[in-house]
Amino acid sequence: MTSEYCVRPLHMDDALRAYSLVQVAAPCFSADDWAQVVASADRWTLVSLKDPPGYVRGMAVYRIGTHPIAGRLMDIPLFVAASVIDDVTIADVLFTSLRRRSAGCDFMRLWGRLPSNFAEMENEDKFLRWDHGLMVRVDRKQSPALL
Repeated sequence: MTSEYCVRPLHMDDALRAYSLVQVAAPCFSADDWAQVVASADRWTLVSLKDPPGYVRGMAVYRIGTHPIAGRLMDIPLFVAASVIDDVTIADVLFTSLRRRSAGCDFMRLWGRLPSNFAEMENEDKFLRWDHGLMVRVDRKQSPALL
């Protein structure tokens, strides 16, 4: 089933569909905040996961920067997988795609709590903290299974 899903950069035609996933997971994240995320594609990378019929079933937003403790860090404040019957597979495919994209990083951080607004995502102090989210060490030598 995993080969049926497609993870790609978020196409602007799908931005509203992706926001519907964000709103279910983080109801306080407003449409205006989402518009700011979409408009800041120069600082944030947005990816979506689609099923074979073309429905957005998952999405993630990340940036890569230098953290004083973690080194090169892929920071992922928004990670949402949604499906009534296949949420685990969708989350796995999306996470595996992010691991591939994290080449050159030392760690990936998935926020433990989705941000309440765009300002929280952009907060440099929040980026520099070490005490929130799940830190995943990135294996510099990628497994053949991930290639």
